[in-house]
Formats: sequence, C-alpha cells, structure tokens
Amino acid sequence: MARVMPIANRDSQDELFMTRALTLARKALLIGQLPIGAALVLDQEVIAEAYCSDKGLRRLHHPELLVLLVCDGRRYDLQERRNMTLYTNLEPCVMCFGAAMSCCVGRIVYGLSAPVDGALSRVSEPGLNRMVDPEYTSPDVVGSVLRHESYTVFEAFVAQWTDPSMVSFAKRILAANAEDPYVEAP
Repeated sequence: MARVMPIANRDSQDELFMTRALTLARKALLIGQLPIGAALVLDQEVIAEAYCSDKGLRRLHHPELLVLLVCDGRRYDLQERRNMTLYTNLEPCVMCFGAAMSCCVGRIVYGLSAPVDGALSRVSEPGLNRMVDPEYTSPDVVGSVLRHESYTVFEAFVAQWTDPSMVSFAKRILAANAEDPYVEAP
C-alpha cells in the first residue's frame, strides 16, 4: 500500500488548501457533477485548480488529472515538482495517483477515502520501491483532512441530484466513510 501519513504529519497549510479544494467541489455540486475539487500548490500558492464539470460526457476529466496536466504543460524542474502538493477532497483513483507520480508531485492530501476506486488500496508500496528511476517514486499521502466537510458535500450531492450512476458512486463513498464522519480519522 502507498504510504498514508498520520494526521500529525499534516502541513500547517493543509486545511487552508483543502478548503480551496472543497470550494471547487461545491462548484461541481451546483452544476450537478460529482463534488470533487482539486488544487495543486507550490510554495503556498495555488498554481492550478479544477473541479468535476464534464464527468458525464468525458470519463477521464478528473479534477486531479486536469491540474496535473496544467503542471505538465509548464516548465517546472524536478525539485519544484517534488515541492508540490495535490489537494483533493476525495482520495485519487489509480489513474490520478499514477499521473501524480509521473508528474513527480511530492505530496497528496485528501479528505475522504475512496475504497470504490481509490488508489491507496490498489497501489503496492513494495512494488513502487522496486522502481529503478529515483525520480519516479510514490508521493507522501496525508488522508482525512477536513473529512467531515468532504462527507457533507457528498451528502448534499446525494440529496440534490438523481443521475443514477453518479448518485450510486457517491452513496458508496458515503457508506465507506460512514463509521464516524464527524471525527477526523487518525
């Protein structure tokens, strides 16, 4: 499994930038899309942001991938990329996690876990450590940042929208995180 760092390893700015990702997720909610937002941060500055806006028509338009594509289009050196943090209110899927690795992002911070399609239960850390290229390593991962707020935005989506496949996905995310959404997980 990929490394999920304890809450104690949070950066002092993690909640601030997760709040930005949640604001973007609420924009998606307003237009009937899955409430997922992402912000890519370098040196305490958001350098790219996105939210679900076309998921029904384009299945690969994940906010995390969109912000990483913006990063990839710019000329950041390896050290700058390693200093980037990807904030998203939902654990990234395997595609987005792999894109973060390929982009050499140093950290990923997320709100809710996504056992439905999340990468952390599917990516093997020992397998990642066998890579020969030292640039291609797994980012550090911090989970459960503003977990309650992420949970409530998914609850609002289920209450407001009726698209069967997206509502079903959101309900599975909620069920997987329902143990106690009002307590930050350790």
